[in-house]
Amino acid sequence: MFSYAGKVDIGVYEHQNDDRILIGSHIITDGEFSGKTDNSYIIAAVCDGVGGLAQGYRAAMTTLEVMSHFDKKGVSTDEIKEAIELSNRRIRNIQSIEALHNGLRTTIAGIYVDDNNFFVYNAGDSRVYRFRYKYFNQLSKDHSLVQDLIDMGEISVEEMKTHKQKNVINKCIGNDEIVNPRVIDMSDNLVKGDIIMICSDGITDEVMDADIKKLIHEHKNDLDLLECCRLICCKAIENGSQDNLSIILLRKEEAASE
Repeated sequence: MFSYAGKVDIGVYEHQNDDRILIGSHIITDGEFSGKTDNSYIIAAVCDGVGGLAQGYRAAMTTLEVMSHFDKKGVSTDEIKEAIELSNRRIRNIQSIEALHNGLRTTIAGIYVDDNNFFVYNAGDSRVYRFRYKYFNQLSKDHSLVQDLIDMGEISVEEMKTHKQKNVINKCIGNDEIVNPRVIDMSDNLVKGDIIMICSDGITDEVMDADIKKLIHEHKNDLDLLECCRLICCKAIENGSQDNLSIILLRKEEAASE
């Protein structure tokens, strides 16, 4: 059983919203949402159409339309990977037919939960985090130039925020023939009270993890997580975000039979 809330916001400076959100089988293109499910399974994802391209929103929508079919029990990591590759093939086919030359590309980050299974997946720099007790940890790993520099020990995590190439990604859907997304099996690693946050870089580029952690901690027991989503988006705008903003918060509740 899960409580959830989310928000998709075009932001202050953008004229086009390239972000899309999936929760269960529902795709949200703009605005706010919240709810609860008694199911033991759930799929959720954020897609951020790559900035500077004409139709990133179409890539995001196409991808989430494919992923929405996996709001069911018994999904495997291989099926998640194949769904992302299928999205990639469809997007690249659109590019070929319409001669858009990489005009459709998108990042993705999300989770799938089913009973004791818990998968985290991503391609690009949209992210998945988990808040547990007083700890706030990033579960996904960016596909980006600055992440590579961190891995090689050339810059620190703190330097990543201000690096002049912090928005350069090296993997996304629609760019290459094969995506090869990262899918992490974290089965048996989700407990009652855990809050999962999935978001686009419009938020994480401008809001420090410590500030997000503080806001989630203050609202972790709210019946409706929507106010926390609003506050995190407002913080990003206050800090100067010039991008679209998307966020999902999901809290694991007791199973209906407990």
